[in-house]
Amino acid sequence: MGTIFKRGKRWGVNYIDPNGHQIRKMVSTKRETTERILNKIEVDIAEGKYLDINKCKNILFEKFSQQYLDAYVKVENKNFVKQKNLVNSLVKHVKGRYLHKIDSFTIRQFMAQRIEQVKPSSVNRDFSMLKSMFNRAIEWEMYSGKNPTNSIKKIPENNSRCRWLTRGEQERLLSHCHGMTKVIVTVALKTGMRWGEIINLKWKQAPNSNYVDFDNNTIYVHESMAKSKKSRFIPMSKTVQLVLREMPKVEGSNYIFLNPETDKPFGSVEVSFKTALRKSGISDFKFHDLRHTFASQLVRNGVDLYVVQRLLGHATPEMTQRYAHLKADVLKEAIEKIDVQSGDIVYNANSEFSTILAHRLN
Repeated sequence: MGTIFKRGKRWGVNYIDPNGHQIRKMVSTKRETTERILNKIEVDIAEGKYLDINKCKNILFEKFSQQYLDAYVKVENKNFVKQKNLVNSLVKHVKGRYLHKIDSFTIRQFMAQRIEQVKPSSVNRDFSMLKSMFNRAIEWEMYSGKNPTNSIKKIPENNSRCRWLTRGEQERLLSHCHGMTKVIVTVALKTGMRWGEIINLKWKQAPNSNYVDFDNNTIYVHESMAKSKKSRFIPMSKTVQLVLREMPKVEGSNYIFLNPETDKPFGSVEVSFKTALRKSGISDFKFHDLRHTFASQLVRNGVDLYVVQRLLGHATPEMTQRYAHLKADVLKEAIEKIDVQSGDIVYNANSEFSTILAHRLN
């Protein structure tokens, strides 16, 4: 029976291999990950599949990808479905290659091919996944050398898109949404939450989870579910409280938006959402633009950009600056409140400025 131990900030495993040799090695900074790795080793030894990690160099990418999902994504409470789809997409392009055969040139070739098929943001998500996977392979001593992604930069993205709906468009869209789609769209419009943050909402507090708190009328977004990796609280409007309370609860599940066929959160409402957009006569609009709509309404109503940043969960103020131009009316109002000074005489901006100015010039 193997054991785990801690040295500094890292955890290691201690066990006896099939040849009777005692093996001690550092594995991870996470206790849960280390325990999962030790369990995998013990199972492999029992089933006669053991191969010392230090000697394991010919590891196929697709084999490691499954270990990555089992020993890292699940343990770290990541969005498993989304992460699994990303990993499977990578497997399609890198299948059949050994980890140690994937170098920076191979990755650059992969990115060059992908950019012909998808947007830069999608390529960058694949790239970030590869970086994380190689970091884990190095941490688990399944890959020697430096991470081959270190010398590569992400592809520049155009994040200036800021499409939002007018009040009339929002009303038309909601009138053509039905059932769960209508609830999800309403929550997105009234909270600015991302798709993944919404569908993972739970009825009550749970470890490493998003949940609604009806006692305090807030929604809690856990750091593991947030893009910025920072948790945040979002106040619920009366509309959000109402639509969520009307959602039926499924016995045995804590998820609000549960797919009864899979017993997991809904993976998509793309078809019904696109149908609602078409019937509403709204074009060039994506689900994520509901978040832009929420932010634009706040800014146009005079809400400070810092507050908007906190509600959206943006990591930096720069990300919120795209909405700054919507404060034109607010800025104009601020300027009009400033007294106009001329010499030692102060004139209020609300007075007949043009008449006074003309008199002074004469």
